[in-house]
Amino acid sequence: MAPGFPDRVASARGDHGLRDLMSLRMFARVVELQSFSEVARRAGVTPATISKHVSSLEAAVGARLINRTTRRLFITEAGQRLYEHCVRVLQELDAAESELAEIKGEPAGSLHVTAPLMFGLRRLSPRLPEFIRRYPKVALELDLSIEKVDLFAERIDVAVRIAETVEPGLVAFRLAPYRRAFSASPGYVAEHGAPRTPEDLATHNCLIGRGARLNASWPVQRNGETTSIRVSGNFLANNGEVLRDAALVGLGIMMGPRWQVEDDFAAGRLVELLPDFVPTNRAIYAVLPRQGTLTPKVRAFVDFLKVCCAELQ
Repeated sequence: MAPGFPDRVASARGDHGLRDLMSLRMFARVVELQSFSEVARRAGVTPATISKHVSSLEAAVGARLINRTTRRLFITEAGQRLYEHCVRVLQELDAAESELAEIKGEPAGSLHVTAPLMFGLRRLSPRLPEFIRRYPKVALELDLSIEKVDLFAERIDVAVRIAETVEPGLVAFRLAPYRRAFSASPGYVAEHGAPRTPEDLATHNCLIGRGARLNASWPVQRNGETTSIRVSGNFLANNGEVLRDAALVGLGIMMGPRWQVEDDFAAGRLVELLPDFVPTNRAIYAVLPRQGTLTPKVRAFVDFLKVCCAELQ
């Protein structure tokens, strides 16, 4: 028991208290994410449920763990000490679960995965039920974001990254090339013409994406080298599906992953532009924060990602 905790902790253990692993997990996530509502969203429960878990721990230790205002959370000294113990206990439990699974060669335990939002919606979401049914002992938590998640701070097991290179110190498995396409609707091309060179994009209304940064310089490839062309337009969004919707109704030219618009090309809803200048400098990777032998659950998910990306080769 950490110094400074009231003596009543021991007597409180008769109800669930500090032996309630779910409450400990929820409390630890609240400390890490600094938000009851965000923990609830990721866990698929209500904020009131998360609050009850934390309240049960506070009743067990007889001390306030978290103080809340309308704007932010403040972790008390007792809360910080409990959190430090929680992290060690939960890590040991996860390690034990994984090691026991390794003995059987069976994927099991919690698995925290992050992926870019649109990739997750288009490539992972339709296939995830297959993975979950095949490995029912894996507790999968999927975080889809337009921002790059800190793998260590968020305790990520596997991350899908679309990049030119992967940061040093991380383990990366190349899943597939990241093929992009310039496209517009037939109506837009009929009214405004099709660009013949990348420089012509400067005279067109381009539909611009915003992720971690503004994507107003589009990469193009010439003679094996990748350069950038500055573009502009009257519509900007932080979601590729919104940009695709705008392209479909003829608002302008978009650049995005080819797998997002291939069905539109086949159906004639969009036409491909500048195919000879499409950049090929990026790839899709499965990235792990730790070196060493892959646990069964991580190995199973990396293999699953390879299947999801097989047709992108």
